Amino acid sequence: MLQVFGQARHKVSGSVADSTNKQISNSKVMIILLKDTITTKTDEYGNFSFSRINPENFRLEISHIGYLTYKAQYSFGEEEKHKKLNKLILKPSNQMLDEVVINAKPNPVRFMQDTVEYNAAAFRVNEGDNVADLIKQFPGMEVDDQYGVKTMGKEMVKLRVNGEDFFTSDIKEFIGKLPAEIVSKIQVIDDFGDEANFTGIKIGEPKKMLNIVTKAGMNKGGFGGISGNAGTNEMIGSGAQFNLWDGLKQSSANLNANTSNNGAGPNRSIRLGLSHNNKIGENMRAGVGYNFNNNSNAFSNEQVIESVNPEGNFINNSQNQGDNGGNNHGLNSNVNFNNKKIFLDGFLNANYNNSSNQNRSSNRQSGVILQDLMNSSSASSISPNINTGINFSKKLINSNNSFSGRFSFSTSKSNSDQNIRTNTLYYDKSTGILQKDSLLNRELNSRNGQENILIGFNYSIGLKKPKDTLGRQSINIGYNASASKSRTLVATFVFDNTSNKVFFVDSLSTSFNSTSLNQVASLNYNYNSKKKRYNFGLNASPNILSNRDLKLQRTTYNNTFNYTPTLNFSKTLSESKMVSMNYQGSNRNPTINQIQPIRNAQSLQNIIVGNPDLKPSFSHNLNANFNYSHIKTGRSLQVSINGSAVQREIVENVTLIPDTLNSLKQITRYENVNGNYQVNSNYNLHIPISKNKSAIRYSGSVGFSNRAIIFNNQKAFGKGLNFSQRLGSNLTYNKMSVNAEVNYSVTSNNNANNLYRYSEYQPIGIGQIGAPAFFRTKTFGGSLDSRLQLKALNLNGGINYNKNHNDGTGAQSIQDVTNVNLNFSGRITIRKSYYINFYGSKSMYYGYSLPNANPFILSGGLEKSFLKSKSLRLSINANDILGQGNNLSRTVSGNTIIDSRNRQQTRVFTLNLNYNLSKFGGKNFRVDAD
Repeated sequence: MLQVFGQARHKVSGSVADSTNKQISNSKVMIILLKDTITTKTDEYGNFSFSRINPENFRLEISHIGYLTYKAQYSFGEEEKHKKLNKLILKPSNQMLDEVVINAKPNPVRFMQDTVEYNAAAFRVNEGDNVADLIKQFPGMEVDDQYGVKTMGKEMVKLRVNGEDFFTSDIKEFIGKLPAEIVSKIQVIDDFGDEANFTGIKIGEPKKMLNIVTKAGMNKGGFGGISGNAGTNEMIGSGAQFNLWDGLKQSSANLNANTSNNGAGPNRSIRLGLSHNNKIGENMRAGVGYNFNNNSNAFSNEQVIESVNPEGNFINNSQNQGDNGGNNHGLNSNVNFNNKKIFLDGFLNANYNNSSNQNRSSNRQSGVILQDLMNSSSASSISPNINTGINFSKKLINSNNSFSGRFSFSTSKSNSDQNIRTNTLYYDKSTGILQKDSLLNRELNSRNGQENILIGFNYSIGLKKPKDTLGRQSINIGYNASASKSRTLVATFVFDNTSNKVFFVDSLSTSFNSTSLNQVASLNYNYNSKKKRYNFGLNASPNILSNRDLKLQRTTYNNTFNYTPTLNFSKTLSESKMVSMNYQGSNRNPTINQIQPIRNAQSLQNIIVGNPDLKPSFSHNLNANFNYSHIKTGRSLQVSINGSAVQREIVENVTLIPDTLNSLKQITRYENVNGNYQVNSNYNLHIPISKNKSAIRYSGSVGFSNRAIIFNNQKAFGKGLNFSQRLGSNLTYNKMSVNAEVNYSVTSNNNANNLYRYSEYQPIGIGQIGAPAFFRTKTFGGSLDSRLQLKALNLNGGINYNKNHNDGTGAQSIQDVTNVNLNFSGRITIRKSYYINFYGSKSMYYGYSLPNANPFILSGGLEKSFLKSKSLRLSINANDILGQGNNLSRTVSGNTIIDSRNRQQTRVFTLNLNYNLSKFGGKNFRVDAD
């Protein structure tokens, strides 16, 4: 009943959101006044407003399907004309709702400020699907084989469920374990951090966070399982993992132990993990966890590397064998307090790691260099570290003002000992006759330590309220300082083969200290309302870097000063349209290895010398996004543009110099250069044809870049154009689905940063040499996949084609490769609890430098399920029955092509017993293994 009061004096306004701080539209809001009731609904942004209210006291009730009703009593203070309520949070209802059949076509994508929301009801969810299977259908999102998730090319770094931290918050750990059937929505959120959510001040570049919103009643459960297995490859293992979840109360325990022979040798791992998180009191939550890992892994790898260079071509055939092992202990804890007036977030992490490795390698180099290298090395290291910090924010007496402070400290050490034995065989280039056989034994002892401390504060002064009563504007003053101190001691000893004595080599040893102080002082203006958010300002960044050589008693100073603007803008044009833009500048110091002025001669043919005169580099990054969706048709368009430029970027200066036998060896130094930049755009168009049945997908990217190359002390720039297009479609029926895709790309490969710094296998001879000669890669591919699901029969099949062509001046033999793969798999159900599983694939490889076969992989298994929930399963499996497993990969970077293959044992027969727990809201859900 609506009552209008003749002597109205007061106004009430506020907003309604869920536990993820996202607005809830169309909620019923009631103000109860004695015998009268005023009713309204929240708008599309979750806002509501009442005016002309006379009584001093009133009761507020807010209700929405799937949420608990919010009830609260309020009163107006003296002289208070307008009561502005903080964001009111509705909690999900724990009671299961009766199934509601919705005939309307659901909108697959919704765009809001800082959020892209996908409606699970608009996509196909089959029994047994996990969350990763659901995400793979979303436009603009990608999921890799390790469950890493990217959105419009950007990595997602954090997981939450219903707006709360979920166990370790590791996306890769959980999206393969959670059933897709419990999901209502999945949100991709631009996360500025918990402190920003508390103060409302969102400055800087956000990180991408994945938030899973569960269906009503599905916000608690347990998942995990127990397993045991044995196999003909000396496999034996068992494990148990259980996760108990009830909102903020989260407990997990896992223990796994496995050993097997991977084809290169023994492979052993032991893992233990315990964690508990819970709410303490009304406004605090805390958590603690411990992890232990022990592993020992043998490896065997072979590679063919071809580099195109003005001096000629380098071809390196290498084989590597060895094993890695070690232990890691990790202890972490956290505490969070938030009573809407004070926010506090603290953490303490400690890790202790020790590792050892043995490596044996042989390399045959041809082309410009003709020589063989045989190398063996052993190393051990110990690395303890501690990291702690606290963030604090408080809303002051004037609630429009706030103060924030932060402090963190970390310390780490690393002690390592290496023994390296190198045998080099030099050949005459014209005759191929062996000229010299050189043997060198050396030992390197390294002692490193580092301490880091960070302090900072931000003071926000609230300004006069804008016309938008739910908006906020402020002036923000901030300061952050990060100080770092590191110490390095390297002692090199050489064994004399003639006298059998060990000598200390002063020229290959060092004692070095480095100190840096990075500061940022900022002043900016911030505006935030229901539809628009922006801030702009200025940062001043003075940076001090000093390096002291304790042997030479010499200190060098490299100081820089940078001014950069700050800009962050986001506007929701409508419920289906949003635009945003962000600029960020950042400083990066050189690493200790880049500034040490000694010769790192671990590889005699690839000597690295640091540069103590290096200055920190400074990066400018600008990105913009536009998102659009059509509410009625579900069509969506996502576009992003990213640009970056680097001042004083640290690049490698590679020179080739003759050695004593007129062969060549590589010297790598570091220099600062200007002129590096890149601009690229990504776009994704999604057109649904009918509800959950078919859609057309079109996506692509265009990018330009300019990369500096220094070779033989000559600087050049490699300009490049990267271009890719992808067109796909899916057709889905109740029992059958078909997916098809074609793609084409052109890549300039002008990013000539040394690929090996990211590689597991470091080169012994000449490394990848950045030079003004690049491979241009053209790729064409296509795929067709289908799936049939009947009551007692599941079938999957597909074909994938990929052709890769590399253009490079002077390239010899490994330019083009073609891959064709045909695969099929299936599952037959017999008498409800017996299953026959089968899998087969035929792969055809053309153009690789490494010898290869075209393997036909055939696998199968028998399985029996037990219990009413079918959660206990016993299976016998035969993998690669014909023993034709063969894995090949190609990597192209700059002027280098690498073909590689790891040795592995693929023909294995196993016996497995598994119990799987997946229960949410009192209901069991099946989650099939990928």
